Amino acid sequence: MLNNKTLLKILSILIALGMWVMVVSGHEETKEMTVPVRLINIPQSKVAISDFSNVSINIKGAARLMQSLTNSDVLLDIDVSGFTDGQSIRRILTSDFKTPLGLEVSDVNPSELRITLDNVTAKEVRVLPSIIGEVKQGYMVESITLKPNSITVTGAKTVLSQLENISTMPINLSERNENFVQNVLLKEYDGVTKMHPSSVEVRVKLRENMIEHEFTNVPVECMNLKSNLMISNTPSLSYVKARGREDIIDTFLDTVTFVTDCSHINGPGTYKGSVAYRTNLIVDILNLEPQTINIEIKEK
Repeated sequence: MLNNKTLLKILSILIALGMWVMVVSGHEETKEMTVPVRLINIPQSKVAISDFSNVSINIKGAARLMQSLTNSDVLLDIDVSGFTDGQSIRRILTSDFKTPLGLEVSDVNPSELRITLDNVTAKEVRVLPSIIGEVKQGYMVESITLKPNSITVTGAKTVLSQLENISTMPINLSERNENFVQNVLLKEYDGVTKMHPSSVEVRVKLRENMIEHEFTNVPVECMNLKSNLMISNTPSLSYVKARGREDIIDTFLDTVTFVTDCSHINGPGTYKGSVAYRTNLIVDILNLEPQTINIEIKEK
């Protein structure tokens, strides 16, 4: 005869079983997932490389189970302990996937993996900077220095035999206008199992991008002209050659004003005036023509 304690245990099991049946027998859903390929049980002094690092699958199950499903709940482990050196084709079976109870895997893509088992070796390779973005207008990169500029990589012999350079992760130069230093990780490569060191110090040195440009028909303003007088012509320079930072030269006519002093003019007539320029920015006027301009004055 069963005692109360035993009956309670049996009842608890039946309740749990009933709840599980309710969950798995509910409305089903299908979800597409990306699952990383993990190569396990790699022989010592060997490295294994797969031509795909991820596979896509459809996974189906009760809605309640699917709602709580995360990417870490589904695993794909490929045991390579029995592989021989060289390349092997391994078909992916739905039974290779480890999933929570009650879920079913289908539509595996790709359906097979090309796996290479190779000897481990090491070599020294050069590090190259990977640059993205443009520095702020008016500046340019003078130099990029990496420290160290070469590293030791370990990995598959066949891969390393063709590997001469390793790239950094992207170094963003967008809108930079000052020198900077930062530590940057190195890009990962299939078949490379270790990089020493795994990051490098990047020093980027910038400088002003100085350019020369020629302008024609540049207007000249008449300054300090008496209030009862006015200019009847439009004085201008036929030629101006300027040197400055690229962004300043691009806005030259908006930021540089050419003037002639008209304070000595007392009445109507034609006068000559020398030309000067005003600006708050750093710019060099290399040449301007003519050096003096004709100014025609009349009464208002």
